Amino acid sequence: MHIVVLCLCWYTISSIGSRVTKQILTECPLPLFLGEFQFIYTAMLAVLSCALAYHYPVVYNTFPAGTFPGYHAHRGEKVAFTGHQGRSKLAPLIVQPSKRIITTVLPLGLFQFAGKYFGHKATSLVPVSTVASIKTLSPVFILVIQKALRMSTLPVTLTLWLSLMSIVGGVWIIVNEDSNNRKPGKNATSGNYSSRGIICAIISMFIFVAQNIHGKKIFTFKPDANGSDSGKEGTPLPYYRNEKQSVKYDKLTLMIYISSVGFCLSLGWFTFLELPIVYDYLTGGGQYFVIHSIPYTLFLINGTFHFIQAMIAFHLLGEVSTLTYSIANLMKRIAIISVSWVFAGVSVSFLQIFALLLNAFGLFLYEQCNNKSKTKKLRPE
Repeated sequence: MHIVVLCLCWYTISSIGSRVTKQILTECPLPLFLGEFQFIYTAMLAVLSCALAYHYPVVYNTFPAGTFPGYHAHRGEKVAFTGHQGRSKLAPLIVQPSKRIITTVLPLGLFQFAGKYFGHKATSLVPVSTVASIKTLSPVFILVIQKALRMSTLPVTLTLWLSLMSIVGGVWIIVNEDSNNRKPGKNATSGNYSSRGIICAIISMFIFVAQNIHGKKIFTFKPDANGSDSGKEGTPLPYYRNEKQSVKYDKLTLMIYISSVGFCLSLGWFTFLELPIVYDYLTGGGQYFVIHSIPYTLFLINGTFHFIQAMIAFHLLGEVSTLTYSIANLMKRIAIISVSWVFAGVSVSFLQIFALLLNAFGLFLYEQCNNKSKTKKLRPE
């Protein structure tokens, strides 16, 4: 029941957060502005959470090991979580910046900046259900990238082919139906808006797939007796490989530094592209007519929901198996699509329901193939 309640909260917050994002970008269609706010607000909430965990061990022990820096010891632990030996004093509130941690988070911050921009741009142009359904294409792109980089990947079986065809078919139907139901905007036709939005959604999904492949080992926290990872720190992405002994940073530290790096990387673009529009609106210049209003309350709600989603995900990762978490995460996307249809107030056809079920079936088969592959590696014949 504990896990079920957590998942329901996760789905509810994610679905409402997606609708809030859509509302913000409808009234204030500035994706860089929203991304900058999310970066700085997420970093501030992460620091506040670290402060609570620092002073209150009950908060620290609520989340699994590796969520916060090593302020206190979890049950059975004798070491901190930043690669150093156990100590009697508390670890620093925030891990001090260093060349190693900046090098670690730099590509992840770049992925976050680019992925957020294209994701927000897509949300401002097409329905939330379209963006969420395109994100379910990630297994297809993961396999393509793994094949292109000659990485070990899932064996090509009939079940895998059926899974990928179900996912692609379901997404195609949902996107096509959403495009047919969308009414033309004031300044552009529905077709132009849909095509641009779909392209941005695909680019965003592709960027986050690359981020997941690169950050898989970085976010996996399995320290050995000395507090460091027993393997090598590396990434399958070309031009960015490091074979030195790795140090596993906790997730809140990564969140703080990734958000800070993402904020810095997008600051220049925001200053030249969107800051003049915001300044013109605030001063009443009337030169730009892009912003209808700046919904400050929605910005705060969106940033808070964005952070809570991440904290729930961290908690679930420590409570359930990787397979269960993956299925729960995939079902979250199905929930977002369903809720977006309800909030949009459009009539849902049988074809859309069929496409949603087809998508869920494809994702389920993909996770089954993934689970069988992991089981064979653990228990070779």
